[in-house]
Amino acid sequence: MAGGVKRVASVVTRRVGNFYHLNFLGLAFGLYGYFLALTPTLMPRNAFYLGLIAGLGFAIGYGIGVLVSYIWRWLRVPEPTPAIKSQTWRTALPLFAMLIITFGFEAASWQNEVRLLVGEEPLDGASIGNVVWVSFVTLTVVLLVSRLIRGLTHIIKRQVAKVRILPRKLVTLLSVGIVSALLVMVFNGVFVDSFKDFANKTYSTANDRDKPGVEPVTSSLRSGGPDSAVSWHSLGREGRSFVATGPSQADIAEFTGREAAEPIRVYAGYLSAETLQERAALAVEELERTGAFDRQILVVMTATGSGWIEPQTADALEYMWGGDSALVTIQYSYLPSWMSLIFNQKDATDAGRLLFEAVYERWSQLPEDERPKLIAYGLSLGSFGSQAAFSSASDYLQRTDGALYAGTPSFAEPWKRFTTDRDSGSPQILPVYQDGQTLRFAATIDDIMSTEPGPWGQPRVLYLQHPSDPVVWWNPDLILQKPDWLSETRGYDVSPRMQWYPFITFIQVTIDQFFGVDVPNGHGHNYPPTIVNAWRAVTQPDNWTDAENAKLQELINQYERS
Repeated sequence: MAGGVKRVASVVTRRVGNFYHLNFLGLAFGLYGYFLALTPTLMPRNAFYLGLIAGLGFAIGYGIGVLVSYIWRWLRVPEPTPAIKSQTWRTALPLFAMLIITFGFEAASWQNEVRLLVGEEPLDGASIGNVVWVSFVTLTVVLLVSRLIRGLTHIIKRQVAKVRILPRKLVTLLSVGIVSALLVMVFNGVFVDSFKDFANKTYSTANDRDKPGVEPVTSSLRSGGPDSAVSWHSLGREGRSFVATGPSQADIAEFTGREAAEPIRVYAGYLSAETLQERAALAVEELERTGAFDRQILVVMTATGSGWIEPQTADALEYMWGGDSALVTIQYSYLPSWMSLIFNQKDATDAGRLLFEAVYERWSQLPEDERPKLIAYGLSLGSFGSQAAFSSASDYLQRTDGALYAGTPSFAEPWKRFTTDRDSGSPQILPVYQDGQTLRFAATIDDIMSTEPGPWGQPRVLYLQHPSDPVVWWNPDLILQKPDWLSETRGYDVSPRMQWYPFITFIQVTIDQFFGVDVPNGHGHNYPPTIVNAWRAVTQPDNWTDAENAKLQELINQYERS
């Protein structure tokens, strides 16, 4: 019995040893990738995600090392003798172990520096200790997948080699090509499609459920209410929340101490009409019904992927304008923004463009002195979608009375062009475009109120973007190209020790995006602390005092995150 157990243990030990038998160059490059992945980035990370990134960093480095080793042998370059290899392993392993321990402590210091910059509590020693096992599990999974792929490649290679007329090297290239094509087909046809179907079913169900405290509206000035052409159910989860919440006429009057109007909120949900164009037309019909074109200000809002509009932003505008306002948006998806970006990116831009053009067409027919201020707005993916309606700074001048965008993704146009063509000497995190005559970029209240670089004309377009917002700075170019924002002086909430590394920085910032709203307000992807001053700068309400501004911002700061 004991002998059988020993034999089983021996077999298991041998197979585990074979599985973790690593290529020396792969190990060296892998450890380098592991160390780089622990370096600070935009967002603080908990031990799990720090370990996940470190494991992926090791996998990337290991893959590069194995590739170098393969090319070395493929070129038939002489290799070191077995004795030299053995001595190298004996010398390197203790060194690698020492480096892992050293960088573990250094990683704790880096993470706590990032946490301090964004106002979070530091990590403890136990959290850092968890990084090692998470990264080990990640590496194991990557190794398992790579070994399966390698095994499949060998099977294909044996079949291709049966064609005797093919040279050996061509057989290898063909085998790799066939396996790569198969993997792409399986990934797209099985994984992506299955995940998309699962996500649609899951979030369509969530779209039918109400948020706590949301009740059907009784006001005719809200979509889904009496006389509305939009049914309550068709508004969806976010639409019902949007029209059922916000300050009432009495709330606004109490806050301002003056007579107030009841704000208008118009929404066309994903189920309100079959196409985006029909939803846009329905929204304009609702604006007509509610008398929105008789208000002082009309804001065309492009929602995030799920159809969400940030309550702080909507409420702040209504308080500031005494309720004499109208807000309008349509839903183009019920998926979270990151899924909408992958599966429905065109819907976001189409929604922003079609809604603004439909509203603008009706608005432009009104006499200039009788129509409301027309403002465009978007947050995150909503900013990406809203900007699709405009081609240039002059387009904003001709067709709006202003625009406000927050946390704009780096691939949005025309934001990308404004940033690329910024005035010489201005940084990427706060560019100056055409002397700031129409467009301004701001991260703080001081930036918004600054008189630099010169006079700010009308209408005004304002982009809010924090130096630490990963949504703004994520870009596929990070894979192989160092961005200007890491070549220039770091922003106020970005570690000066953050550096760019090929592939690694791309993975770091990609994962950072999922934590952009988990940090305190004023950092990452959270913009409520500047929203009141932003609205004031863009919309320029009459008789709005500094005291009222401060009082409203204090109120907005008390909102809980939704």
